[in-house]
Amino acid sequence: MFIMGCSWICEVRAISKPKPQSKTSCTIFRGKFTVSDQIEYHYGIVFGQNVATIKSKEGSSQDVITGSMGGLALQVVWPKGFVVQPEVLYSQKGCTFSSTGVKYDIDYLEIPVRVTYRLHMAEVKPYVFASPYGAYAIKIAENGDVGSDITPDQINKLDFGFGVGAGFDVWKLQLSFKNTWGFAQVADKSYGICNRVFSISLGVLF
Repeated sequence: MFIMGCSWICEVRAISKPKPQSKTSCTIFRGKFTVSDQIEYHYGIVFGQNVATIKSKEGSSQDVITGSMGGLALQVVWPKGFVVQPEVLYSQKGCTFSSTGVKYDIDYLEIPVRVTYRLHMAEVKPYVFASPYGAYAIKIAENGDVGSDITPDQINKLDFGFGVGAGFDVWKLQLSFKNTWGFAQVADKSYGICNRVFSISLGVLF
């Protein structure tokens, strides 16, 4: 009788023993939760100065002009130092033709997307970035002898290109230095000229 009772208890305990849970599913879920929880979003304004010119495929460039740039930015901060920052900017470009002194002001609505790798060093966070962009000319002005080089109606309104730069974040401020190479022809293909711009900008992000 005692043996039968022990056997019955053992069988009940064996049946009621819970099955081990899958560790794999728990680990995957926990990893997804941790990454999404660490993503940060910031928004703000960006403004600065362009030093612009137009350069030919052969390497010759015209005299530079200066112009303003500014607009809105959204910053998405991922773990391990990666940051994606799309922007919508009003950007003034152009050049002065050295042979005639005619100045061309070309103002673009520009959308760059900065892909950044940032280091965390106390309060100062230095970074480097690459920035493809697309742009559309919303204002074209010619100052000088009209028709001496390129007329405004010969200038293409669409532009696109690639930029690289560096800078640092401190507190809510972002200081950047960027070189940009335009790939699209500024005017008719026979001229073979593209935008070249060096920019200094300051961002305020919240």
